[in-house]
Amino acid sequence: MKKLLAAALAAGIFSSCSTDDESLPINNLPDNTTNVVGVWKIQTEYLVSGVDKATVIKEYAPDDCKKKSTYEFKNDGKYYLIDYNSVNSGCQKVENTFSYTYSSASMELTIENNTVKVLEISSNTLTLLAPNNEDSNGDGINDYTKYLLYK
Repeated sequence: MKKLLAAALAAGIFSSCSTDDESLPINNLPDNTTNVVGVWKIQTEYLVSGVDKATVIKEYAPDDCKKKSTYEFKNDGKYYLIDYNSVNSGCQKVENTFSYTYSSASMELTIENNTVKVLEISSNTLTLLAPNNEDSNGDGINDYTKYLLYK
């Protein structure tokens, strides 16, 4: 599941494209709009039911290795991923750069061509909801992953 976060925030969790006029490069957002710019860290990850997108199936707290990870959104529309995952007895680092947009009107964050729903955004909290593309609880409906990030 830890590798899922890297893929999720990189591009893998997103399921739809956002090309509407409300989706602007981050540097064109109004000054009074809370935005995603900054360095974020994972606080908690939840696997939630696809039925209501709220019922928690499982909670994942980051281990010491994952706590080193950072997810940085810059004003120039670039997203910098530095992700650490526990592999065997070590800590493996992966780095990547992607383009992104954030639409405050639709509350969607798009990295490359993949979009997730922004449930909450403030100066120090970002909560994302992404399709998991798996039915983890066996109810016949694909579940979601909810990510809580903080600055």
